[in-house]
Amino acid sequence: MNNKIFKNKNFLSVFLALIVFIITIFFYAINLWAIVDKNIQKIFYNFPQKYNDKIVVVKIDETTVWKLWRFPFDRKEYIPLIKNLNKAWATVIWFDIIFADKTPYDNDFAKAIVEAWNIVLWWWTIKKTESWVFEEPRNIFKLWAINIWFFDVRPDNLTNTVFSLSPYKDFSNWRYEYFWISLLRAYYSKLFNDKDFLNSKSIINNNSLNIKNRIILPFSKANTNDFLINYNQGHVKSYSFYNIYSDENFIQNNEQQKDFLKDKIVIIWSTIKWLDTLKTPIWDDYWVYVHANFLNTVLTKNFSKYFEKNLELLLIFLISILAIYINLSKSWKKLIFTNISILWILLIYFLYLWSSQIIPNFPFELILAILLSSILSNITKYILENKDKNKLNTALSEYVSKDVAAEILSWEWNINLDWEKKRLAILFSDIEGFTTISEKFSPEKLISFLKEYLTKMSEVILNERWFINKYEWDAIMALWWVFWKAVEDISYEACITALIQKQRLIKLNTIWNKQWFPNINIRIWINVWDAIIWNIWSKSTKLEFTAIWDNVNLASRLESINKFYWTYICVSENVYQDTKDIFEFRYLDKIKVKWKNIAINIYELLDSKWRLNSKDKIIYDDFQKWIDLYFDKKFKEALEIFDKLIELWDKPSLVYKERCLTYMDNPPDDSWDYSWTMTEK
Repeated sequence: MNNKIFKNKNFLSVFLALIVFIITIFFYAINLWAIVDKNIQKIFYNFPQKYNDKIVVVKIDETTVWKLWRFPFDRKEYIPLIKNLNKAWATVIWFDIIFADKTPYDNDFAKAIVEAWNIVLWWWTIKKTESWVFEEPRNIFKLWAINIWFFDVRPDNLTNTVFSLSPYKDFSNWRYEYFWISLLRAYYSKLFNDKDFLNSKSIINNNSLNIKNRIILPFSKANTNDFLINYNQGHVKSYSFYNIYSDENFIQNNEQQKDFLKDKIVIIWSTIKWLDTLKTPIWDDYWVYVHANFLNTVLTKNFSKYFEKNLELLLIFLISILAIYINLSKSWKKLIFTNISILWILLIYFLYLWSSQIIPNFPFELILAILLSSILSNITKYILENKDKNKLNTALSEYVSKDVAAEILSWEWNINLDWEKKRLAILFSDIEGFTTISEKFSPEKLISFLKEYLTKMSEVILNERWFINKYEWDAIMALWWVFWKAVEDISYEACITALIQKQRLIKLNTIWNKQWFPNINIRIWINVWDAIIWNIWSKSTKLEFTAIWDNVNLASRLESINKFYWTYICVSENVYQDTKDIFEFRYLDKIKVKWKNIAINIYELLDSKWRLNSKDKIIYDDFQKWIDLYFDKKFKEALEIFDKLIELWDKPSLVYKERCLTYMDNPPDDSWDYSWTMTEK
């Protein structure tokens, strides 16, 4: 493949991200990180939620076993419990006891079930030799229960943790519903007095399970039959088996809490220490509370779901591209900032999933992809940068600017002999009265002076990230923001550079005063406009990088404007509008340069905002005040003020004095647009 393709940052980012993605998914496919994923996912099962008050647990606890002497009990011990629960108007009573063994008192216990008509019993499967068989309640009980249910909880194979439950299991071409559906059928049958709930067929599609349009439950992910359990950090309301069994304690409970079991789903289960416990994403807990959590999830409709797999894979791929693209950058500040930003994005992403009760399928793979992206992109960058440094000798033979050389060494930029339109700043500067100064020097001293002057001024320009386009004796033409993406503060950078040059010149004058001559002044013109940047070249010989277009030509014409107004830093309208709140300016004039018909406003850059002394501030404020009189054609009144300003050594006022005298003799007509046409270049 062509090497140029790999020097395209966008293509390289996608290519490397694809490698990272393939490696990440390969590791997932071979279950290398599966247990890590499961352990990370545990964090997402601890969602804040409230318990539904319809769920109550009756615990066969240590107190009950101690009072009744043993466990399991004879079935006769459950008869007073059933009667008391029905006295308290419990809606459904759910037993975690098989009642499959043959013991006495069958008729009395069966009679209690018949009279209650709200008992839900269970059966389960056990494996004998090579086949599964059912163990179920004796027929005398099963026939009179409102419903029976299948019990088969299967923890996750990797972590032995219960994350979810299923609605059914298929045996021998027959579908058996799990306990919680049987319980809900019984509950809604009693609640709505509708026996159709007991036998209505479940409708199952790719996304949900529907029972009689009253129970619509979304699966944890499409094309599965799992429902995630939202675990709570607390427990549902619970009572000791013995307190309900004992008439004395039951009556006391009724007096303290009126209707404390009315319309409730009552779950009767063992909570004896070390018996019937399993692992949950939060902690090890009794099975009864795992099932209570799931019932609460169903009744509150507070379902969690897995992230859609394809979308999550796409996200991993896209964030890999972003991480690689960022890490291919050469700026260490940008690298630090953007990598911290990625970590924040990752944190916000996981917080969003947690708050939305969405479980990621590939949490570790996402983290791994970001790490691999960083490593791979930095290795690639190191290889490419070393390769590109070999271009240095050739590049420097064509370009002398450090900026140009650095850009050529950047693997993401090819030497382009075509043109490009760009918004940039143009700076022209020269020495005031250089012809007169040069006449006083011998050739050797003149070259020595120019070398020192141009070196010191160039240092300022280059330190502020300008590109020096050319020197013409004492004149410097510089372009700013040629090799970087445009930003809003181009004008600010240009003004700062001019003011620093002015300060540098003050220091140089203190030295030159002792060596050669009195103070020298420089004249600077700044313009921000669109220009064409390109390479003027002769193939196989030499290149010159420069900017052209009408705006550049205009800027070169305006560079000499300073000498007509005796100013030192003059800027265009664009620069003024961009930075008028940062720097102090004086409006100078509206002019038309020679051979141009369009008038432009020009301004003098004075200093940073609020740094003018009070005397200068008064002069410039008065100047603006009487400029307004001048534009109102009140030339006589304006002339008087300009004369006063001239006495204060304000040289631009000399220009307006001459114009006032001219217009007083030859007033402008009604078509006057306030502009002055320059007669010299």
